[in-house]
Amino acid sequence: MRSSVLLVGLASFTFATAASARPFRVNDIPNGTKYGCLNCHGDTKASYNTDFGGDARLQLVGDVPVQEQNVNWAPLCEFDSDQDGWTNGQELGDPDCLWTKGDPDPKGFVYNPGNPDNHPPPVCGSGKLEAGEACDGELFLVSDCAEAGAGEGPLTCMADCKLDYAQCSQPPGSMPDLGVDGTTDEAGGCSAAPGSPRGLGGMGAVIGALVFAAAMRRKRR
Repeated sequence: MRSSVLLVGLASFTFATAASARPFRVNDIPNGTKYGCLNCHGDTKASYNTDFGGDARLQLVGDVPVQEQNVNWAPLCEFDSDQDGWTNGQELGDPDCLWTKGDPDPKGFVYNPGNPDNHPPPVCGSGKLEAGEACDGELFLVSDCAEAGAGEGPLTCMADCKLDYAQCSQPPGSMPDLGVDGTTDEAGGCSAAPGSPRGLGGMGAVIGALVFAAAMRRKRR
């Protein structure tokens, strides 16, 4: 029993050590102080790692205990840890991965490589499908009209990296605009004059007449 308690305590300590933030590591990446520990951790308590933090842990180096090791930036720079279409280097201002520890921080806009919602604006025509783009050239976020909820047919990409639904059987906006009574106001559509058999009101009148006729037949019998 006592040994089990010791093992549980040791495991808890090991987990806490692995999960805790290492503030000195922000200096191992360019512009690391911009977001501090939030580059690698999802909250200020360091209760869990972001995808960037997970990748950074795989790039720890040094002949010292793991909690004292530093991040090797060179291989980490080329990854797109948060899968937003931008490499870690591009987001931290080192697109060519030339920065080394001790160099001045690169100038320019800096984004969090651990947050997929924080990234540079997309560059239409770059040949990469970046966050915020529906398509770019031959690259598409969805494969066809059906996956886009636009019926059947192929999609094409417009010059502004937006989807072209021209060949879809049900492009956005093509369905009739139904009113509160289930009819459409468009000429030639499925609506009918109030009280006519084609409209919902007319259908109710027909049903009511049939019910009344059946009741009268029962009385006559």
